[in-house]
Amino acid sequence: MGSIFKQDPPPQQKADPAIEEARKAEEARAAKLKKEQETYSKKVAKGVIGNRSLFGQAGGRGFFG
Repeated sequence: MGSIFKQDPPPQQKADPAIEEARKAEEARAAKLKKEQETYSKKVAKGVIGNRSLFGQAGGRGFFG
């Protein structure tokens, strides 16, 4: 006989496969975006890209121009 004060928790429901697939895709997209942002930040810090870069200016301006 059960007690009204201590009830068993309901069993865990399995997630819909489409939702689980969408969640994994979103996590993969977020990881890829984070990696691209880190790469961009490193290049800006090195001076390879950016508005004051000596190497990537259009029209021949810069170090080699």
